[in-house]
Amino acid sequence: MRKVVIAVIAIMTFMSTTTKAQSVSSDTCSTCKPFPWEIGLPLGLTQYFGDVHCSQPYASGNGLVTGLFARRHISDYLAIRPQVLVGKLAGDDFDAPDGYWDYRGLNFKTPLVEASLLGEIYPFKERKYTCDGVLRKTLSPYLFGGIGLTYTNPTVNVHPGTTFPPLTRDLQADRDNLKKWAPVIPFGLGVKWNVAERFALGVEGGYRYSLSDYLDGISMAANDGRNDGYFLGLLTGSYRFGDKDTDKDGVVDKCDVCVNEVGLRKFQGCPDTDGDGIPDKDDKCPTIAGLISTGGCPDMDGDGIADQEDGCPTKYGLKALNGCPDKDGDGVADKDDECPDLAGVKELRGCPDTDGDGIADKDDACPNSAGSAALNGCPDSDGDGIADKDDDCVNAAGEKGAGGCPDSDGDGVPDHKDLCPDVPGLMTNQGCPEGYVNGLAPGYRSASGCMISKAELDELSYAAQQIEFYTGTNKIKPTSYKSLQRVCDLLTRCKDASVQINAFNDGGTGSANVRLADLRACAIYTYFLKKKCITKSRMAYEGYGDEDPTSFYTNAEGKKIGTRVEFVLK
Repeated sequence: MRKVVIAVIAIMTFMSTTTKAQSVSSDTCSTCKPFPWEIGLPLGLTQYFGDVHCSQPYASGNGLVTGLFARRHISDYLAIRPQVLVGKLAGDDFDAPDGYWDYRGLNFKTPLVEASLLGEIYPFKERKYTCDGVLRKTLSPYLFGGIGLTYTNPTVNVHPGTTFPPLTRDLQADRDNLKKWAPVIPFGLGVKWNVAERFALGVEGGYRYSLSDYLDGISMAANDGRNDGYFLGLLTGSYRFGDKDTDKDGVVDKCDVCVNEVGLRKFQGCPDTDGDGIPDKDDKCPTIAGLISTGGCPDMDGDGIADQEDGCPTKYGLKALNGCPDKDGDGVADKDDECPDLAGVKELRGCPDTDGDGIADKDDACPNSAGSAALNGCPDSDGDGIADKDDDCVNAAGEKGAGGCPDSDGDGVPDHKDLCPDVPGLMTNQGCPEGYVNGLAPGYRSASGCMISKAELDELSYAAQQIEFYTGTNKIKPTSYKSLQRVCDLLTRCKDASVQINAFNDGGTGSANVRLADLRACAIYTYFLKKKCITKSRMAYEGYGDEDPTSFYTNAEGKKIGTRVEFVLK
């Protein structure tokens, strides 16, 4: 008895430890398991162990057994099983393989009824499901143990002619002390095969240790120091039940998240109308197949943004820009970017602003110099309202009509070109009133009183118009020598007269053009020195750019000459 109790305790301790270990090592996904109840039929054999059996089992000690059981699953690892078995037990000394008890000649047979309550532990889970809720057809081993009650009513006989039959008084004593009801301790192990969600087959083997020595009706007439018992080997078949399925979709209500909608097992009974693998309840676009990453909505361009939220559903784009592309990486979506191939600023709709003046380069007349919007992004150093690029006097505030230069007398001729800056005059006469020649009133008189008439001044002006140079050089054409000589003659006559030689070149106000004009003025200066018609101290020269880029310089006959020369007497 003590050994049996110790064995049962050891088995239950092992089962408990295994169960805890298995609960830590759970399935990769958790699924709801339906049908906690089972009802089943066992069918098997008994093997008697007791006073008429000592060592080896034998065929006549076997008996058929059947019955009925129910099983309630408490968890994946634990179940309770009440069951009732009906069968028989038998034994015969003459059938023992070793013949040890032939001299005694005892035999018995008895009906057997067992009612028991068993606890089952499944170390590796009783059932396993895939993550889609489909039952895996697995073998599930289990250990069981519990308590039971048996009913026996044995008939004991002694074979005639045995050598040493039991004493009659002992047989009578056993009949007098017979206990038909006796508690038993069942324990053992088994394995189930989950054939289908509602059906299971199993096989188990276990021992019943009786707390009585009268299962066989023999004690004092044989061995009264050891209680009886029997082994059971059973085949089982069971049917699962116990859950309702309201919508008849094959998913029981307790496992069905969508109880009133026909759905799929892998989605806990919820439908997937568009078949995209996302149940309708979690699908933002339940009628259009989409992706898990976009909440079940389509993503035509594959940028991870659902088409319904994608500003550019057919073009791969950025999440920060609502799914629209940004080729130049300036943070402005191409569809809103007026300069999609050039990185720019958001405030200018994605266009660059090199000089940072708030005007996009494409609209900025001076993209490399910060300026005002009023001047199309160009600077105005002197603040006269004329952009520096159009201002002939960048550092001096002037008038628009005078090219941005000062015009003291308001005649439209800038002071630096006005030979009469303090007297309003004509643009055609270098800012001087009609009749003035080279900034002088009609005629010229030197300090010594030398007089040059207006006619001579006109002649001087005509001579200046006839001076020509070879293209791109400061070399004077020989055809100009006659005109220069006439000027030389006038200067020779007035020994104290001084002259300013100015040259103006067609072609703008660039430094190269101004330099060429300066060299040409110098060439005339040098010519006069060589002819010795005037001393060096009485001459000065200066070169200038084009006064009016819209027209060409011509001589009196209208021929283009490229350079306008003027002689200013002082």
